[in-house]
Amino acid sequence: MRRLFHTNAPPPGPSLASLLPLVDILTLLLVAILRTWNTQPPMPQIESGFALPVSRAEAEPSLGLTIDVGTDGIYVDGFRTGSATHWTRAKEILIPELLDTLHAAGAQRVQVRAHREAPWKLVGKVLTTAQEAGVSDVELVAISRASL
Repeated sequence: MRRLFHTNAPPPGPSLASLLPLVDILTLLLVAILRTWNTQPPMPQIESGFALPVSRAEAEPSLGLTIDVGTDGIYVDGFRTGSATHWTRAKEILIPELLDTLHAAGAQRVQVRAHREAPWKLVGKVLTTAQEAGVSDVELVAISRASL
């Protein structure tokens, strides 16, 4: 009978139940630190008297040359450079007229716009010619009917 009513003395120190709120707080703190951690250096503070310069240019900035591949021809900034039907059938990969125009302009950025019925073989030749001319930034532009 003595054994039934005998209780063990609790161990000295804080009980396990009193540590649970501390574990919850440490978990929340760890999550907050991990979510805000960034390996990038901090952004420099902008000075109080800092002002951006105002542009006085009236024209829009140049976006490079524009190459239009249509069903009847290839145009560079609105000027016809070659025949679409001829270069679609030709076996050559490079288009010499376009290559000469790109070399003369020395453009580093080109936007290629193709008509929806233009053959992709011709568009591929235009892209290859632009790459061969040393153009570092070739951009294919898709224009929807809503934007026209």
